[in-house]
Amino acid sequence: MSTSRPPGTRPSPPSSIQSFSDVDGRDDADRSAPAKREDDLLDSEYSQKARLLIELANDLMHLGGQQFNLDIPCLAFIGNQSAGKSSVVEAATGVAVPRESGTCTRCPMKCTMMRAPGAWSCEISLQFSYDSEGNDKIPPKTVFFQKVSRPKDVELWLKRAQAAILSPHIDPDHFHDMTNKELRTQKTLPFSYNTIELVVRDPEGTDLCFVDLPGIIQHHTKDVTLVPFVKNIVGRHIKMENTIIVVTIPMTDDIENQEAFMIASRADPHGLRTIGVGTKPDLLGSGSLSALRSWQDILGGTDSNLSHGYYCVKMPDDLQRQQGLTRAELAMLEAEFFRDTSPWKHLPDQSRLGMANFVDSTSKLLIRLIETNLPVIKDTVNDLLEKEKKKLETLPPAPVVHNPLSAMTMRIILFSKALKGTIDGTMNKEFVHKNRTRYDQFKTEILNTAPDLLGQNPPPPNVGPAMPGPITVELVREVIRSHLTWELPGYVPFDATKDLILRHVQHWKAPLKDCFDDICQETLGLITRLIDDQEHFGRFSELQSFVKSVIDEEGVLLLVTVGQKLMEIFELEHGVPLYTANSTIYTQERNTWLNKIYYNQSQPNYTDEHKVMADVHAYFKVASARFIDHVVLCLEGEWHKKLVQRLEEKLIENTPALSEDRLSSMFREHLSIRTKRDRFTRNIDQLTKIKLRLLEYEQEAQAGLEPED
Repeated sequence: MSTSRPPGTRPSPPSSIQSFSDVDGRDDADRSAPAKREDDLLDSEYSQKARLLIELANDLMHLGGQQFNLDIPCLAFIGNQSAGKSSVVEAATGVAVPRESGTCTRCPMKCTMMRAPGAWSCEISLQFSYDSEGNDKIPPKTVFFQKVSRPKDVELWLKRAQAAILSPHIDPDHFHDMTNKELRTQKTLPFSYNTIELVVRDPEGTDLCFVDLPGIIQHHTKDVTLVPFVKNIVGRHIKMENTIIVVTIPMTDDIENQEAFMIASRADPHGLRTIGVGTKPDLLGSGSLSALRSWQDILGGTDSNLSHGYYCVKMPDDLQRQQGLTRAELAMLEAEFFRDTSPWKHLPDQSRLGMANFVDSTSKLLIRLIETNLPVIKDTVNDLLEKEKKKLETLPPAPVVHNPLSAMTMRIILFSKALKGTIDGTMNKEFVHKNRTRYDQFKTEILNTAPDLLGQNPPPPNVGPAMPGPITVELVREVIRSHLTWELPGYVPFDATKDLILRHVQHWKAPLKDCFDDICQETLGLITRLIDDQEHFGRFSELQSFVKSVIDEEGVLLLVTVGQKLMEIFELEHGVPLYTANSTIYTQERNTWLNKIYYNQSQPNYTDEHKVMADVHAYFKVASARFIDHVVLCLEGEWHKKLVQRLEEKLIENTPALSEDRLSSMFREHLSIRTKRDRFTRNIDQLTKIKLRLLEYEQEAQAGLEPED
């Protein structure tokens, strides 16, 4: 039966090496020295490789691996409160962690252990990667806290570091001299997403990288939101596919009812990356036959639902901890427990017992996982780097403005040229096409208000409910009668004709207003797009705001002026006199209508009613064409052309009135663009550093594997 090794001792040489040395014909005494040298060589090579990989994983995280979601392999220790997790962490690191009431694990603690020559040391840093709501802090902030040279001093420094993490608005230096008593009375946040980071260099340690997470709580008497808060912290750290989840569970508890296992199973439903660690086996009395049999089967692998199985560790009790025993002495006590205690001493596979076996096995698993995933990490970094570079290329270069007044004048001229060219149709014909389509719609709307004489035409669409009905002979006769005064026989009052004409002209006002609104909105939309264009003012938010304020003010004034002129055009048609100098068209339209009514009569005798109808028809034809032309010409001449001229004049007129400082400030790049450029540049810088660190590892690994002369 094999026995457990204390932490720091070398494993036995691989069987393949032993078999190789056995065949050269020498006796054991002759072979012992070369075999020992080969053992040392293999151990040294593996240790160097492991140290390089652990250092690499740690550096990648510090360089922003978490920000870029790089799946860097790591161990995550989770467990319910009082599951013995802190004792396992202590045994793995060789340092004491906070245990007193109120100073338990209240934030993640990331520990990087490296077996390194020289004196033992522990560097403690604070990693502020999140705000109080758990949102990413860009960029993350790392604060060096303390370097400790004695393991016994680490516990107090961890308490101080935790208080600093839980007090993000206080300078971390404030906690450096605090005593245990002062720390217990310090008011802090209950928990935090931010991390304490330890780098332990131990000549007798094991290469390992893990994060110790707060114990999962089932309820909280003062704040019920803390229960999901802690679970969220745990969930964030175990979601990546290459994170090995180490679940600690008291062997006196039922595995199925452990919240830690439930959380782990949600992240790893098939148990492919979860390791179970049973703690407190000494509390499992000899009378607990069912539990003992169950754990025997679990540790033996016959009843394990986890690919990496379970381990069992026996941690020192409070009395042993107070005696100040060394790590070797504690490891010896643990080994004696498993060697002398049933049923553990009867297990066929003793490699599942003891902290040394657990640390040694998980260390090798982690090292292998890091090495296996390096090509994927490298490809991911290269892909992300190219994407960030392409994003940066989509942004314009950072502006360099030596003469703000000249630069602003030039941009105003370019803007005005683009506006004029678009309105005239020489630069962008789409704008003119849209306006012409709207003018055609306006023409149709006006023609749809034409009088329906004798009810011969179907009702035009979309003319509104206020349109008058057909003009019948009876209606005309009644209108004539209503306007009679002292006319001589045979004379029709002109007011009757005017009355019938204006009944339809009054319906021109609504289409006119709608057309004006649509054309103006299209023009203002064009102006906004040109202002926002990067070549004009879009890159500079303050300059953009200034230009918009001048244009808005001038645009409103011109809108009022043009609106008044359009109403004048309407009033000319809707008032008196009713006049046209286009007698040829008028007479032609009048006769055409009458001939249509009296088409089969060689010498027609026109009635007064039909004469009035013909006059209404002819005048509508002439006046509506005239009105449509005047409206379009007014919009193009009084609105579009004058707008271009007045905007350029006002912008240039207002520019010299600005102070030099104001002009300079106007060419500060738009905040959104500056923010994007800073983010892309920062990401490129971080990813480049990560890429260089990966290349550096490759060179270090290659140099370490090359044989020395």
